[in-house]
This record gives sequence, C-alpha cells and structure tokens, in this order.
Amino acid sequence: MPLYNPPMASREKEYLFIDGGCLNASVRKICQELFGDPNCYRAYIPSFAGGFDKVFYYDAVPAKEHGENDAAYEARVQPEHDRFAKIQALDRVHVALGHIVGSNRRQKGVDVRLAVDMMTYAFRGTITKATLFAGDADFVPLIEALVREGLHVTLWHPAQANERLRGAADTTRLFEFKRDFTCLTSDGQKPAFRFLSSGSGQISSSLSTITNVGDWWFSGSWRNGELEIWRTKNRESWEFSILSAPGADLQAAARAFDMVYPWDIAATAEQWVERAAP
Repeated sequence: MPLYNPPMASREKEYLFIDGGCLNASVRKICQELFGDPNCYRAYIPSFAGGFDKVFYYDAVPAKEHGENDAAYEARVQPEHDRFAKIQALDRVHVALGHIVGSNRRQKGVDVRLAVDMMTYAFRGTITKATLFAGDADFVPLIEALVREGLHVTLWHPAQANERLRGAADTTRLFEFKRDFTCLTSDGQKPAFRFLSSGSGQISSSLSTITNVGDWWFSGSWRNGELEIWRTKNRESWEFSILSAPGADLQAAARAFDMVYPWDIAATAEQWVERAAP
C-alpha cells in the first residue's frame, strides 16, 4: 500500500529524465555498429523532447587529469560546457551536471540528483507519468519505489540494459536506430537522418538505371544529401522512399536506409545508385 498519496495533477503530465552518460554510450555503440565510427554522430536532444512536458538531462564534466594544469583542463572541457549550454537553451529542457571521477571514470552527483528529482516530482503530484532513459541497475530501487507509489514509469533503454531494470518498469522502449534515427546529429543543428517521403507510383523519369537484385528491381539517386530509392517486382508497380542524410556518404546513407526499410540495398547501392554530376 502506498505510503503517500500525492495530490492529483490537474492534467496528465509526463517528464523525461535522461542519464546522459548512458545516452552518449548508446549513441556511440549504434554509430560503431552501423557506421564503423563511434564518434560520427551525437545525440540530438530536441528529437527526444517531443511528447514530453519537460526534459531533464543529467551528465558529467570530465575531471582534471593527473598533472594537468588549469588552462589545459579548461580548454579540454570547454566543448562539453558549450554542448551543455546549447542543451540548456532548448525550450522545456533542463541540464544538471556532476563530475567524472576515479580510474573507472564513474559519474559523481548524477544518479543521486536524477533520483531525487524524479521522486520529488512524483511525490508532489506534478507528474502522472515519467520516462527514464537509462540502462544501469543502480536505478532499479528508484523505479521500484516510483511504481509502488503509483507513478507509471517507462524505461527507454539501450539493448544492453540491465534485465532487472527492464523488469522493474511498467513499460519499456528500446532505443534503436530503426525507431530513433532522428535522435542523431552531426552538426547539433538538425537530425542527421530524416525520411522525407515514401509511397508508390510511377518511377521518377529522371532515373535511367534499373538493376535486378534478387527478386526485386531497383533504381535510385544520391543527390545533395538525399537518397531516393525505388523498387518493384514486376517493373510496373513501384514503391519509393527518400532519405535525407546531409553530411553522410552514399554507403552510410544506404546502411541507414536499410535499418529503417529492410530493402537490403547497402551491399549493391554503389553499383546502381545514380550520383549527381560533380
């Protein structure tokens, strides 16, 4: 039986709480597995904010290295401070920072601050739902306590998240490229990948190359950071999808395309996708 019955919120509200260390590690893992470079993209926080009344982002500033002077340290961490400032400037988004300490690079002051904030908003009755982006078993007691008190908790988690953590939440959501591709950015200004349109009809008259791959016929173009792909089985009824991937090369765009639309184009795209004239 709950120990405390918070006042009912005037309307249903949901806040998102992000463990920044977990999010950044999750993005690096996706980038390594999909593009072969763990640092080619970063998390795009505005894409996380949709659907939530507020977003709370918790991260840590790297600690000073042994023997590192103040000037060198400040120069090294300034890009991180700049990144946090841009996140804090977003509407409805708030940043709380701790520090990374010790030889095992553990965050200090992050997990406790996150837990206190979630508990505070829940007990005040400010929110009726909460989503936590995390994967660490350290958050199991927090989720169990919030669930016991009647708060509906969703865990948004990477594939490698702790099993007990997933079991403690009311609902779970896997963080994966197929569903969350707009959550990556290369410039911090916009998503690195966006599907502009899809549908069916007559193939674009601008395409001249049609190639047979397995049971399908394909055609496509790569122009100005947009990958347009058409396919058909009978060469009469075509379907298409257009991916915007500014800053990516054709191979990276094709791999991203395949993760969302499993058309298996990446292995052969270099051979038949038409490119814009230099």
